[in-house]
Amino acid sequence: MGLPYIVLRKTYKTYMGQAIKAQTRSITTGSVQTLYLDEKDAALVKGKNAIIVDDVVSTGSTLEGMQEALTLAGAKVWKIASVFTEGDRDWSHIIALGNLPVFKS
Repeated sequence: MGLPYIVLRKTYKTYMGQAIKAQTRSITTGSVQTLYLDEKDAALVKGKNAIIVDDVVSTGSTLEGMQEALTLAGAKVWKIASVFTEGDRDWSHIIALGNLPVFKS
């Protein structure tokens, strides 16, 4: 699409400067993880509309962390997109290719 993009990282690197941090709970590990938004990327999104893109949304926890980081940077989350959503929650606010069922024993 030729649009600029930024990446939130799960580990801090010194080149990130005064990174913005947001915490979320990982569905994979069950523990708290921190998302980092690079200082330069935070300046890029300040005052702009942003679209969050994730691969699979299961609980929404990572989305909440991404939204928090972007809001702290002064961006407005305009849309949320994902390749797939998962489970039977109401994901109607997310643009996705489809919903994956969760099988419970």
